[in-house]
Amino acid sequence: MGSQDRSKVFQDFLKKYGRSRIVIATHSRADVDGISAAYALSKVIPDSVIATAEEPGDGAKMLSAKLGITPVDLGTLNKKDFEGLVVVDTSAYTLLPQAKGWNTLCIIDHHRSEGRDMKGEFEILDSESPSTAEIITHLLDKINKETAFALAVGVIADGARFKSARAGTFAALAKLMEVCGTPYRELLSYAEPEPTEEKKIAILSAMRRVEFVYAAGYIIATSEVGSNESDAASLIVEAADVAFIANWKDKEQESRISARARSAVKVPLNTVMSEVGKSLGGVGGGHMKAAGASVKAHTKEALKKCVETFITIAERGA
Repeated sequence: MGSQDRSKVFQDFLKKYGRSRIVIATHSRADVDGISAAYALSKVIPDSVIATAEEPGDGAKMLSAKLGITPVDLGTLNKKDFEGLVVVDTSAYTLLPQAKGWNTLCIIDHHRSEGRDMKGEFEILDSESPSTAEIITHLLDKINKETAFALAVGVIADGARFKSARAGTFAALAKLMEVCGTPYRELLSYAEPEPTEEKKIAILSAMRRVEFVYAAGYIIATSEVGSNESDAASLIVEAADVAFIANWKDKEQESRISARARSAVKVPLNTVMSEVGKSLGGVGGGHMKAAGASVKAHTKEALKKCVETFITIAERGA
């Protein structure tokens, strides 16, 4: 779907539901991209409520506090009180199980199709976009200062400091920065907030438990953490070629895995995590250099499968 087609779909959606009472939801443990996308949409759909599930990440909390965003738990809302649901930054029920049973009016997402099982009346999907915030930036005709700030932070955060950027990413950010008038340094402080003491300890603990192998021409690191798996993966991959970090969620009885790769790695992590998810009773996907999965297996088994799958795909493509 081209940009003009996506714009038409969005305008058709607004024409039909722009004045309806709806919920705008993003994935569980909302990140900056998901919150910024939901906030931007809420400004063009006045009678809307922003929802998520579980505790948001640090950046999402900071952004919410600055802009007065108060997400509610999707599981506490009565479907009968709303026309339906708009989902942003995911299209998989595994990442937002509370969305099951809702009338899904629209989905806006930038993740790969692996694991996608949500269907919406309107769908705006661009797997080449580094962030959902970038998609929405190109969809909106008018953007005020606060919305521009939120979307700029989302573009920076999910673009991993532009490692997965495209030409449109820089154009979108330049446009947003001009509108919000905020220096890049301040935007970055929300996109990548200073880690808390708890997060620092979690990352250092993960580094202490790192194991690695050299296979298929890559140094592949693995570790287990109690929290903050994505932050640990991002740091460890500064030394290794690839990092798989797993966190066991006792309440959900599943492992959550965060995967990161250096820019020179040719193996697409979204493909690796999709295959891992399918083989271990869960779901996975994401981007070529940053992906994740939720699987019904303990961390050691999950990490072993990640390494095996990565090597298999690397050797297959050699």
